[in-house]
Amino acid sequence: MSDFYQAALIAEFREPQNQGKITSADFDHKETNASCGDEITISIKLSEDKKSIENVKWMGNGCSVSQTSMSLLSVKLKGAKVAEVKNWGKEDLLPFFGMEEITAGREKCFMMGLKAVQKVFKENKKSD
Repeated sequence: MSDFYQAALIAEFREPQNQGKITSADFDHKETNASCGDEITISIKLSEDKKSIENVKWMGNGCSVSQTSMSLLSVKLKGAKVAEVKNWGKEDLLPFFGMEEITAGREKCFMMGLKAVQKVFKENKKSD
């Protein structure tokens, strides 16, 4: 990873985007990584037709990887189609974050936010 991207990720961790809670959210969900204690609580507001994500807010505590990836993910999610988000994987996020790979030991932290969002959509029919 280049020095530029490392600096950008550090800046993102220090000043994360889209933190907070949506009072009129369609979904609120808390995800915890039992192995390390990282926590993320997400609020998602869907578009009127329920096919895309209108707004995302989040709050969390944990390592820099989980918190930075959730911050950047919240930017990528706004305006995204729910059907597409359901199928996103690591390979869809790495380039957006300016990365080519993530170590196996950090992948769970890196994917925590996306897995939480996908879990919400899987468990709720409101987003079909």
